[in-house]
Amino acid sequence: MTTTAIFIVSIVLAVVLFDVAIIAKKGKEESISAYVLRGSRNYPLMTLLTGVLLGHLFWSMSDFDWQSKEKIVEKCKKYLEAK
Repeated sequence: MTTTAIFIVSIVLAVVLFDVAIIAKKGKEESISAYVLRGSRNYPLMTLLTGVLLGHLFWSMSDFDWQSKEKIVEKCKKYLEAK
């Protein structure tokens, strides 16, 4: 697993554990979901900006942007062999 993957998994687990602990201690109204829902109603621009950020993260990227050189070379070789 890469450093980036370990970081992302760690952050997700930390958020989940935090949310579970808060719900257990103070109830659902203090959960992350409750804050997000209240915030989206009070600050709709933040909802839009969050959507833009997530769109940026999940938008289709070219193989050249996210794959390693080795994978791209392998893909090109397979393509050329198929012709």
